[in-house]
Amino acid sequence: MFKKIVFALLALIVVYSSAVVTFRIFEPKTDTNVVEESAYLDYDSLREYILSTGESVTHYLYFYSRLDNDCVYVKNTVLATVTADTQLQIDKIIETVDITSLEQNMTTGKLAADWGLGNYPAFAAVTVADGEPYVINSLVYDGEIPLSAQQVEEWLELNGLAGSN
Repeated sequence: MFKKIVFALLALIVVYSSAVVTFRIFEPKTDTNVVEESAYLDYDSLREYILSTGESVTHYLYFYSRLDNDCVYVKNTVLATVTADTQLQIDKIIETVDITSLEQNMTTGKLAADWGLGNYPAFAAVTVADGEPYVINSLVYDGEIPLSAQQVEEWLELNGLAGSN
């Protein structure tokens, strides 16, 4: 009887260990294809960064939170499709602004107050006019339908970054 109990316990340990190892191997990862976060612009210093580049520069920004599934989807899937479709180096053209701290602190309304973007993920063409940052145009997630590669490509064309395909 004792041998059966020990054997059953050992069998359970082997099954449990196998399940844990298998899960760890195939564990889903949220930001698998995303550039290191150190390459992202910090939201708190964004205004100063935009102002420091002067009035002749237009910045193309992507407002991104690693905690938001829609942002991760746009970053990993939509932008990859746009890159494949347009042959543009999107990561060199569009600067990613990390708004994760806004989401963590539940202050995402600041995004609307500072940049006129009511939702995220969002793309914005920003320049400086009369010493103040100015949003030329934007592409904002509407909360119902995820942003598509076609919408991003149209936004790029609107800004003169991609030709008609």
